Amino acid sequence: MSDAAIAVDLGGTNIRAALVTRDGAIRHLIRRPTLAQEGPEAVIDRIVALITEVADREGADTSIPIGLSAPGPLNPIAGVVYFATNMPGWDDIPIRDILQQRTQRAVMIGNDGNNAALGEAMFGVARGVQHMIYIALGTGVGGGIISHGQLIEGTRGLGGEVGHVSIDPSGPRCHCGGIGCVEAYAAGWAIARDGELLVHSERSRTIAEIAAGGPITAAVVAEAARAGDPAARAVYERAGRALGVGLAGFVNLFNPEMIVLGGGVAESADLLLDALRETLPRYAMAQIYPDVRIERSALGAHTGIVGAAARVFYTESGNLGAPSA
Repeated sequence: MSDAAIAVDLGGTNIRAALVTRDGAIRHLIRRPTLAQEGPEAVIDRIVALITEVADREGADTSIPIGLSAPGPLNPIAGVVYFATNMPGWDDIPIRDILQQRTQRAVMIGNDGNNAALGEAMFGVARGVQHMIYIALGTGVGGGIISHGQLIEGTRGLGGEVGHVSIDPSGPRCHCGGIGCVEAYAAGWAIARDGELLVHSERSRTIAEIAAGGPITAAVVAEAARAGDPAARAVYERAGRALGVGLAGFVNLFNPEMIVLGGGVAESADLLLDALRETLPRYAMAQIYPDVRIERSALGAHTGIVGAAARVFYTESGNLGAPSA
């Protein structure tokens, strides 16, 4: 098995790469703008350039494999990105085969949420936990499910779309096309949408003042909520209740030991957690709920990079194992 991996975290805004050792240490982390509007070919050129820079700096020969975290849906078995919302032109891109041909290295790819779950279970707050659910609260809502130490990905590796489970058939439309998804309540874009509605309906002067004519983001709504704006607080409480209902379903299905919250919106977990903790036991089975504890991610901004490396280590070993130096 490999002692290290060249890890690549592909996002709509930035691409990050580093060498990650089997004990989770990150070496030579570099970041470049994705410039996704230039199309897949230009983005792939940047990925290859970053891989080359990391490999040259660390003296990593071609026996060191590449792990890639990418937005989905994607097929980790075929190595194909089917679609990426924030990256124009990324339709059925065989990214694994392209990178293998251009770098002469083995490449293992995974959905960023599933990879993050692996990273958290191998190197983060869920280290040693065999049954866990990871929730990535960012621009969207992603995540991954681990049961008996195995990542649950399904027939084609498309499983674990925890943000796209509907909790309300009469709810708002989600970016995935579904109705009433968890993401349509708790994602950064959903919180920003609700904040804009509050401003347009003149129910929140605070949000408008903080935005000061700029974009209304989830962070703006969070700042207004912390400033005591009741309407802004209600947006986050609604998101927390939606998460509580969705997570209750996962708790009943998988009986996890731990739920881990990560992603940018999770930085405002203080505004979500009371509503989440109040809602979860109402919908989870009384015999199952006491088994689970809720934790914040320990990997923070490094989740994507560590998760990409964890994909390599997990694929090579077939289980979470115990990280070794």
